[in-house]
Amino acid sequence: MTKSSCSSICEKALWLFQRFGLRAVTMDDVSKEMSISKKTLYTFFQNKSDLVDQAIRKKMQANENDLKSIKRVSKNAIEEIIRMHSNLVEISEQFSKNFFALKKYYPDTFKWVLEQAKKTTIRVFKENIERGVSEGIYKRTLDVEKLSLLRHLTITGIIEDESLTKDIVLRNALLNNSLIMHLQFISTSKGAMRLKDSLMLNQNFAKSFFE
Repeated sequence: MTKSSCSSICEKALWLFQRFGLRAVTMDDVSKEMSISKKTLYTFFQNKSDLVDQAIRKKMQANENDLKSIKRVSKNAIEEIIRMHSNLVEISEQFSKNFFALKKYYPDTFKWVLEQAKKTTIRVFKENIERGVSEGIYKRTLDVEKLSLLRHLTITGIIEDESLTKDIVLRNALLNNSLIMHLQFISTSKGAMRLKDSLMLNQNFAKSFFE
C-alpha cells in the first residue's frame, strides 16, 4: 500500500468516527470498511490511538489548506472572515459528536488539537484584521493582538460548552452572532457597508442574528 492509501484509510476512519462515534468504531470496523486485513492496517498504524491521531492530523492539515484557499479567493477582509467562519462552523459540526470522547480517551491528541487550533485561529484573525486595516474597512486604532485572542477565546468558549452540543442551532447562532458583533466593533463606515452587503448575500447567516 502507498502513502495515498494511508490517507484513504484516515479519511474512511474519520467518516466512521463521525457516523458511529469515536468509541464505537474498532480497528476491525476500519479494516472491513477498507476491505483490507488487520495485518495490513497495522503496517500503517500501531493501534487505534495512532489511527485517531494520524487521521485528525491529516484533517487539520486539510483544514489549513482550505483556509489558504479562502484567503486567496476572497475579495476583501470581511468576505474572507465570513467564509472562514462558515468553514469553522462546518468543522465544529463534524467534530461535535466526538469532541468530548476525544478529550476523555485520547488526551494527547486532544491537547495537540487545542494547541494547533489556538495558533491557527489567532493567526487567522490577526492576519484578517491587518488586511482589513490596509483595505480601509477596519479601524486603524485596533489592538490586533488582544482582539485576535478575544476572538479565539469566544469561539473556544462556545464550541467547548458541552450543553450546546445538544442544541447545534443555538450554538451556531451564537457563533454567528459573535462574529457579527466583532465585525460591527472593528469596522469603519466603509466596512459597515461591506458587512451589510455581505449579510444581504448570506441570508442564513444574517437570519440567526436578527431573529
